[in-house]
Amino acid sequence: MRRLPPLNALQIFETVARHRSFTRAADHLCLTQGAVSRQIIALEEYYKFPLFKRHAKGLTLTAEGEMLLPTVKESFARIEEMSLRLTRQRTDLALKVPTCVMRWMLPKIMRFQSEYPDLHVQITTTWQHDVDFQSEPFDAAIIYGSSPGADVQAVSLFEERLTPVCTPELLKDKPLAQVADLARHTLLHPTRDHRDWKMWLAKVAETDATGAATIDAELGPSFDTLDMATNAAAQGFGIAISDLALIDEDVAARRLIRPFDTVLKTGWRYYFVYPESVAQQQKLNLFRDWMVEHWDE
Repeated sequence: MRRLPPLNALQIFETVARHRSFTRAADHLCLTQGAVSRQIIALEEYYKFPLFKRHAKGLTLTAEGEMLLPTVKESFARIEEMSLRLTRQRTDLALKVPTCVMRWMLPKIMRFQSEYPDLHVQITTTWQHDVDFQSEPFDAAIIYGSSPGADVQAVSLFEERLTPVCTPELLKDKPLAQVADLARHTLLHPTRDHRDWKMWLAKVAETDATGAATIDAELGPSFDTLDMATNAAAQGFGIAISDLALIDEDVAARRLIRPFDTVLKTGWRYYFVYPESVAQQQKLNLFRDWMVEHWDE
């Protein structure tokens, strides 16, 4: 039978190491300084070597203490993460969502929440378009890519279809009768490499090579996300390249218009994904099935 060191003492050791003081650690833990000191002494007796060097100005870790500390931190972090997952296993669904799809996703989440108030959806927005379930504390995620990746269950939500958008007011003085007229406008880019506009213009060049060739896709400001570029377009600052699914409501309400019919299918998609290891969880299946039924509403 393996004999572990006293776990409470290890937790106190980590706190003392962080504060480099028995007094500050005791205040943080709501314990007396004597109680903290006794726990450290007990741990040092277990290991048969000192973990701290005592100085007039405070504490420093011994070489052995420096070796022990990272493992203690990692172990307690993993225990905390797993405990969090287990405690919310039935009632909470931690969902990671890229900011660019929140305008599409949020109404659906709120509708789901109203129908199933006992299942709490916790939304974390991010600029990232992927997820690592091994290191991130999420039950599920919306991701964007050419495939959903390995070791996950996935539901395809919609494919990426890009087209220019702007406000109706922007075209009153500078209409867009043809692609070449884009030269009179500011292009708003959702990526720093301007690849979306470049790909769309390459698509246009298949039928209008002369018009597409007159447009310099290197010009115009860049944004970190598609929704930031789209918001800039909605404020009249220029013409953004955006996804049809994400601007559907804005176009229907005439807040934005599509000046051209050309739509670029990039081959990438948005997916709802979750780990295969939790594929049988009721909350995931409930949310997944609801999304499949209502995703296009």
